[in-house]
Amino acid sequence: MKQWHYRQSVAGFWLLATFAALLALAAFTALSPAIQAQVVPPSTKERLAAAKLEQPRAVDGILDLRHWDFQRDGDVALSGNWHFWRDQLLDQQSILSGAAPSPSVLAVPGRWPSNGADGLPLPEEGLGTYHLRVLLPPHATELAVRHNHRFISFNIVINGRRTLYNGTVGNDRETTNTIGRRAISAVSASQGILEITVQMAAFGGYGGITNAIMLGDINPFYDDWQRELMLRTAFLFICLSMGLLYLMLYLLRPQDRECLIFAVMSISFALVQLTVNSPLGIEVQKFLSSRFLSSLSIILYSITLLCQIMHTKFLFQKKVNQALFITSIILTILVPISSFKPFLTSWSIQLAMTASFISITLTLIFPIIAGDRRPENMPIVVTWIIMGLANVVIVFGVGFKGVVETVYCFALILQAVMLFDRLRQMLDQSRQANARLAALNDALEDQVADRTRHLSETVDRLQATQKRLVQSEKLASLGRLVAGVAHEVNTPVGTALTTATYLSQQVDSAAQALAAGSLTRRNLVDFLAEAQLATGLLTSTVERTATIVRDFRQMGTEGMDKAPTRLDLHDLLAEQRPAMEMQAQAAHLTLQIDTHPGLLLVSNGWALTQLIGQLFSNCINHAFPDRRQGTIRISGTLDPQGWLDLIVEDDGVGIAADIRPHLFEPFATTDRASGRTGLGLHMAFTLATGVLGGSIQMDDRPGGGTRALIRLPAAADPEAPLPPAQGTTAMPT
Repeated sequence: MKQWHYRQSVAGFWLLATFAALLALAAFTALSPAIQAQVVPPSTKERLAAAKLEQPRAVDGILDLRHWDFQRDGDVALSGNWHFWRDQLLDQQSILSGAAPSPSVLAVPGRWPSNGADGLPLPEEGLGTYHLRVLLPPHATELAVRHNHRFISFNIVINGRRTLYNGTVGNDRETTNTIGRRAISAVSASQGILEITVQMAAFGGYGGITNAIMLGDINPFYDDWQRELMLRTAFLFICLSMGLLYLMLYLLRPQDRECLIFAVMSISFALVQLTVNSPLGIEVQKFLSSRFLSSLSIILYSITLLCQIMHTKFLFQKKVNQALFITSIILTILVPISSFKPFLTSWSIQLAMTASFISITLTLIFPIIAGDRRPENMPIVVTWIIMGLANVVIVFGVGFKGVVETVYCFALILQAVMLFDRLRQMLDQSRQANARLAALNDALEDQVADRTRHLSETVDRLQATQKRLVQSEKLASLGRLVAGVAHEVNTPVGTALTTATYLSQQVDSAAQALAAGSLTRRNLVDFLAEAQLATGLLTSTVERTATIVRDFRQMGTEGMDKAPTRLDLHDLLAEQRPAMEMQAQAAHLTLQIDTHPGLLLVSNGWALTQLIGQLFSNCINHAFPDRRQGTIRISGTLDPQGWLDLIVEDDGVGIAADIRPHLFEPFATTDRASGRTGLGLHMAFTLATGVLGGSIQMDDRPGGGTRALIRLPAAADPEAPLPPAQGTTAMPT
């Protein structure tokens, strides 16, 4: 019950505020002349009091102002009966000389369809010429003339000088336009007479002088003109600045769609100032047609109304009546449509605007009636309602000039207050977020310190574990190496030991038979034959042991401590080619070497030669069993990343699946029965990754066979100093 009472009191307050604002607007509109009278000097009050006399009107093309004091009595609207020539564009000279035909008399101001000349109705469009003679006091002050009409083309010639104009007056639609305009000018009387001739071409709009031409003292005229120009310009920049500020806020916070609505609304209303019939709009008309500016003005104004509708949807969301919402959009879209030629009538735009304003006002009021009376929404609702009513009264010609801009200034002020409030909220939220962020940062620092301590302890444990694993792997590798060496050396040594033992027994038996005198010739021959076989077996086993020892010596430091030299792979392979071709021919194979000069590298020449030899021998020994024919190809290329790629490939049987995981391990071979030790590829790996500082990779060759890719660092600068000798050897694990 308490909450309901609060809502009712808030709603009543804002309804009273709305009613009070409407009363203030109505009072200001009605009393604006009285207000203006209170702020002028006493002397001016007297002149204004005297100016209450009815202004003179033209009779039969002559307006007598000889008894009119412009400083005392004010401005004069050149209204009344003017001379008029339909369907003709006459110059002033022909009218004054009497060469022109007899004129008709036409009331000014007025539209052609609403008047007639010589009892005949006038069309909406066409050509026409007006003329008025104004009689001035003999000592009249300097005067100025002003005319605000812009929808049709006209020339106003005063005393032979083109004084005011709107576009170019032509004889047909093609030669007539409304680009360029002069709406105010100083005039000087010739012998107390102003001869005013108006040439008019109406194509695309109603013909006729619809707004009276004003004549008055030059100083107030130009003062009012400059004042309106400055106010319009200031209002333009205020609206544009507000729009850009809202747009920046929207870009900073895309979720705040209200800022986008206000940005579009303010920018649209700012651009309206460039298109309306005002001193600022006249400056723009120097480059654009007045008809185009008029249509653009109505479109931009409709956009501001659509923004009001969308803001209503944003404020009240589900409380908005959908039928009213859609109706408001449709009626607002009809406003610019009603200004187009097929739909344009004397009342079409007024009717469309009035219907749009009424529907927008109902759309705003309905959510309040439905119960959504949030206090934060009421100020802008009241402002929109007042703006709608201000537009209605200005459409019907009620109120003072600039009433819409005045109300929109209130809207801008309210928007500015809301903007500052939003900025304050954002600043408070930012402070709160910074405070939360600082607290989270402190907590995070504590967590980071704690995690860092745990991580450091974990890293220490991992390093210790890694050291143990590396040591274990080293011991395991050493164990495999020792087991391989023991296996390879143990076999020939065991054979030699068995043979030596047997030979020693045979020698002892022969010595005993010789001592006993029982040694026969036959026994001696058998003994010598067995001794010869035993010594041959001993020789072969010892040679095999020596070969194993030599291979291990090559895997050690022999030749690896030689100083690096600048090499060309093409030249190095050319030197080795004869020997490799002899080996290939002996195995019934074909050797192809595909290199070119310039494959430079700085490396250990002995190690590189050994590497190529080991890979070449591996191809001959394992890729082509049973004397199978094939091709071994050696090529070299330079990589853009600064590497030299050495490729040794064959089209043989490829790599056996069981040996692939252990390819570079020592003593890994599939041909141990032929006396292979399995140290060739291990030595190639050691040379490539250790002394030569590169890498080696063996894969299946596309189309069959094996492909070995060795990547070595190329010499970037052939003249650079040579690096020191490499003295380490990399061992695979």
